[in-house]
Amino acid sequence: MSRRRNKTERGVALIMVLGTLALVGAVIGEFQYTSRVDLELAFNGRDAVQAEYNALSALRLRAMLLRHARRLDSGAAAAGAALGIDPQMMPPIGQLIEMIPVDCGLMSAIISETAGEEAPAGDESGGEVFAGECTATSVSEHAKISINVLARSSQGASQQVSTFLLGLLSNPALERHFDKDDRSGSHAESPVELVSAITDWIDVDNNQSVNPAADEDRLYEYLKDSYRAKNAPFDSLAELQLVHGISDELYDLLKEHVSIYSDNTQIELATASVEQIFVGLMGSLRQGSRFDELAIHPGTGLLFQAITEMRQLGGAGFAFLKVPTLVALIQQFGLDSLIDTNAVQQLFTDRQNATWYTLYAEGRVGNAGRRIRAVFQASEAQFYYVRIE
Repeated sequence: MSRRRNKTERGVALIMVLGTLALVGAVIGEFQYTSRVDLELAFNGRDAVQAEYNALSALRLRAMLLRHARRLDSGAAAAGAALGIDPQMMPPIGQLIEMIPVDCGLMSAIISETAGEEAPAGDESGGEVFAGECTATSVSEHAKISINVLARSSQGASQQVSTFLLGLLSNPALERHFDKDDRSGSHAESPVELVSAITDWIDVDNNQSVNPAADEDRLYEYLKDSYRAKNAPFDSLAELQLVHGISDELYDLLKEHVSIYSDNTQIELATASVEQIFVGLMGSLRQGSRFDELAIHPGTGLLFQAITEMRQLGGAGFAFLKVPTLVALIQQFGLDSLIDTNAVQQLFTDRQNATWYTLYAEGRVGNAGRRIRAVFQASEAQFYYVRIE
């Protein structure tokens, strides 16, 4: 009997020991897991901070280049003159800035060269000052459509901007936006009505542009959350979403082609993208010409192929794209029957402003990344908008 009791006690003791070991093992495993998670979070937090500062460094270097764009232009002109290069063959300042890359490798090389120091022993970064990756690019606001100009009393200026917008919105692919209601239960019937709604949002009166006898606020009074037209310039592009007829999808298209910062009525050709040039050409169609005729014309593809080649360091012969060159190409490819070349010369300009830019910067270290979007005024060296994501 005593022997059986001893066996039972030993069995209970063994179970208790095994249970204790299992519990201790579980606690240790949980501790190891949480410690590992905390360590990874710490690494990611460190990398996120480094990525943000990398992006900020690239952003500031791009801003510095834009701030001193005129000096770069003068220096390039002087170097070209010393080498006997025709000034007409020198790239415009807008294209010159785009040719200068801004990334972490370039910044590390500049700082290392300036400091004159070698990488310390055991440095796994290979001597790079900026661990990880970063880039920064800029887009000129002077190559976009300045919608705040619509509120000007000058009929010629507002009419020119209206022409740009009508050219952009007359794309047949956008017709569905004028046929069905948006989430507010309304829509503009035509591009003309939509451009008029944008004008009515910022002009000082309360009358509709297309129908002076009608009240412009009636378009917004019957919404679920009613409001009134602002009757003042746009303070942000996001305000466009409040305008009658602009759906979310249409806003995503417009925000890439319009600006609230520049007050120009012409597109700066040197910094305009191929898409922005096409928008300008749509606004230059002759009376009676249609968008689809321009789209299917065999010369259109050849024209934009030539423009793309010129953007690649001037293409063959180093001929840079300027307004007279654009007009000559339109005539060469037989597009002058559809496009009014006089209107092209009025809508595009070779004048360089180099004032307002939207900057995009990105930094990445390990698994962490940061993106920055900023609006920069080069003449004042001031940032008017910064968003970090």
